[in-house]
Amino acid sequence: MQEHALTMKSLGDAMQVRNHLIAHLEEADSDCCGKIESLLTFVVAGGGFAGVETVAGINDFVRRALRSYPHLSEDMMRVMLIHSGPVILPELEKSLGIYAEKILAARKVEIRLKTKIESFSGGAVRLSGGTMIPTNTLVWTAGTSPNPLLETIPCAKEGGRLLVTEFLELQGWPGVWALDDCSAIPNRLTGKFHPPTAQHALRQGKIGAHNIIAAMRGTAKKRFDFSTIAQLATIGRRTGVANILVINFSGFIAWWLSRTIYLSKLPRFEKKLRVVLDWTLDLIFSKDLVQFLDIRAPMVSRPEAHPSRKSKTPAARSV
Repeated sequence: MQEHALTMKSLGDAMQVRNHLIAHLEEADSDCCGKIESLLTFVVAGGGFAGVETVAGINDFVRRALRSYPHLSEDMMRVMLIHSGPVILPELEKSLGIYAEKILAARKVEIRLKTKIESFSGGAVRLSGGTMIPTNTLVWTAGTSPNPLLETIPCAKEGGRLLVTEFLELQGWPGVWALDDCSAIPNRLTGKFHPPTAQHALRQGKIGAHNIIAAMRGTAKKRFDFSTIAQLATIGRRTGVANILVINFSGFIAWWLSRTIYLSKLPRFEKKLRVVLDWTLDLIFSKDLVQFLDIRAPMVSRPEAHPSRKSKTPAARSV
């Protein structure tokens, strides 16, 4: 799986998935193609935020692209989401997860719940129970793991992350702090651990900086107490689900809130304006089916003769 699966962690990953989809559509549209089923079956593993948004994006992209491929039709397409839990988007309330399932199913996304992926050969996915799905595309978004460097630190851990106190100090290691994805921070309100999300990490950074200074000066430290403000996910075609201050939203308003909140967090007015213009044009025009290939030209186009090497004959010098 590590050798053949695609990931969705960075902008580069998104470009690679896009190029992969277009290449498979091009190949399936050719008259000489004899493996259309595996080319036009797209599988996403993981029913969390990343997996749901990825499968929704892939589904929208490939189905809108069909107008450019005269030999392909919607009934040839198969987009699947594989999730090990009983409902997708487990980070949100169950009702929002069920709503997202209904929307995706109405848009012809197959959802397999309580199912795991056992292997992927590059040509087929094997599911738990032995079912084989012919496909060349598996995008892996299921689960996250901390940095392997943490394994070298001899201290208490939880799921591979460093156990810390409410002051963000390592348990049993006073004067050593850990935060963000590498730490497991107890939540006094829920009895569990704070999730490794950006809104928590930003506030952990401020508390951590304060406590380091407090330790140096001998002043009082601050506890890290923070409750999640909002969780949002888009599920394609200007539809989303959201939980903001314990209030649930779904449909267009959730999608609009998601875009508005993320737009407000972008730095600089110029960048916000560029994004707004891009989103506005996206409402009017269809997406370009363009592959962004990372092909570099050679550093030197041709070898140059060394200056000390002089021609020995007049004919050579004239040439």
